[in-house]
Amino acid sequence: MRLKSKIILICSLVVMSVSVICSMAAFYTMRTGYLDTAKGQSFQMAVDCFSDIENRIVKLHLDRERIDSNVMEYIIKDTVTKVRGGLLICFYINDAEEKTDIYNNTTFESRDLEQADYQNVSDNLEQAEFKWGKQYFAVYRNHNYSEYQIYILEDITYVQERINLIGLGLVVLTFFITMLAYVVLSVMMNKVLSPLQELNVSAKQIACGNYNQRIMVKQRDEIGELSDNFNQMAEAVEIRTHSLEESEKRKTLFMGNLTHELKTPLTAISGYAKTLLTVKLPDEDKEEALSFIYEESCRLERLSKKMMNLLLLEEEEEIVRTRISAKELFSNVQAVCSGKLTEAHIELAYHENGETFLVDRDLFVEVLVNLIDNAIKASEPGNKVLLTASEHSITVQDFGKGIPEEEQEKILEPFYMIDKSRSRKSGGAGLGLAITAMILKKHDCQLEIESTVGKGTQIILQFV
Repeated sequence: MRLKSKIILICSLVVMSVSVICSMAAFYTMRTGYLDTAKGQSFQMAVDCFSDIENRIVKLHLDRERIDSNVMEYIIKDTVTKVRGGLLICFYINDAEEKTDIYNNTTFESRDLEQADYQNVSDNLEQAEFKWGKQYFAVYRNHNYSEYQIYILEDITYVQERINLIGLGLVVLTFFITMLAYVVLSVMMNKVLSPLQELNVSAKQIACGNYNQRIMVKQRDEIGELSDNFNQMAEAVEIRTHSLEESEKRKTLFMGNLTHELKTPLTAISGYAKTLLTVKLPDEDKEEALSFIYEESCRLERLSKKMMNLLLLEEEEEIVRTRISAKELFSNVQAVCSGKLTEAHIELAYHENGETFLVDRDLFVEVLVNLIDNAIKASEPGNKVLLTASEHSITVQDFGKGIPEEEQEKILEPFYMIDKSRSRKSGGAGLGLAITAMILKKHDCQLEIESTVGKGTQIILQFV
């Protein structure tokens, strides 16, 4: 069963239950009221009739103990005109205690009336309610006349008929209220839950791959908040999906480039090794072949280490940063690069004014080492590389070949090299700047490139 149907059904049942309870309370309240009113009127009529009979007996100076039956019948007949549609019944008790009616225009007999459950009221008056085809209310006066039993009855069936009619009306009213509530709830639920239907459709669209699906928020309530949250979720899913797609593309390209990079040295190593196994070479050629195999093996080892660093940096783990001075950082970099600088006849100079940076020491040293290594490769012997620190940035500047504008956005990609032949000769694989970019991302640091072909390159590391 759908949510809308459940809500409508539950609310309709609640409305019907409340209506039934209210109707039953009203029904029993009115029933009690009508019956009490009818009984009260009947009782008052009986009291008046008994008083009238008593007054006539007093006026006629009759002996209460022995009243002639004809006289009593006369009194009863004269009094019955005051009984408004009721029944006045009088039984005569003879010496044999047999009861005969002296005035009874009904089919009731003495034993019928005596079987009723009478309750004493006052002044020898007793009342009872019983059914004989119809519903009657009877009042009996006892012990005033030793030879007579007088009953005054009134048919109160009309009260029950009226109550039954009211009960039927309440049933119809309850049914009408329930149906009206059902219709109103259906209209309201269609309007209130229409955004949920849109949510359902949009969710299906996203499930089918349409991640740009959004919902128009029409109302500022809980459903409106749900719609806002859904749109935010859809946007996050779209961004995440695009990110995963881009990551998958990069990984595919990475593996392709890796395969290509490994193919060349492995082929050479395999060729030289096969030659050494199958051909007798002079000692000089053997030494040259073994030297080449060793160099290419070292190159593969460096490549694997860089790949491992790159893969580790792609993990989501946070790095631990500490405050370090620019002077200490630059001294560490100079110590690491001193061998390459001396070999390439390149001078490294740095300038700082007591600046400090919040970084991971080892990772940021690797960043600067990679940038200086690229600067050395781009420079001619006798050139200079400058390291400069300012309040929120570090600059690495060389005066070498420069980077063409169309190449500047590509150099951070794994395995990308501007001068492939020169880089391979120097043992490069195009992973240094890719690792640098990953480390800078971990430090919330932006890399800016300013380069002019033939004049040199300036790389600025801007801390956010």
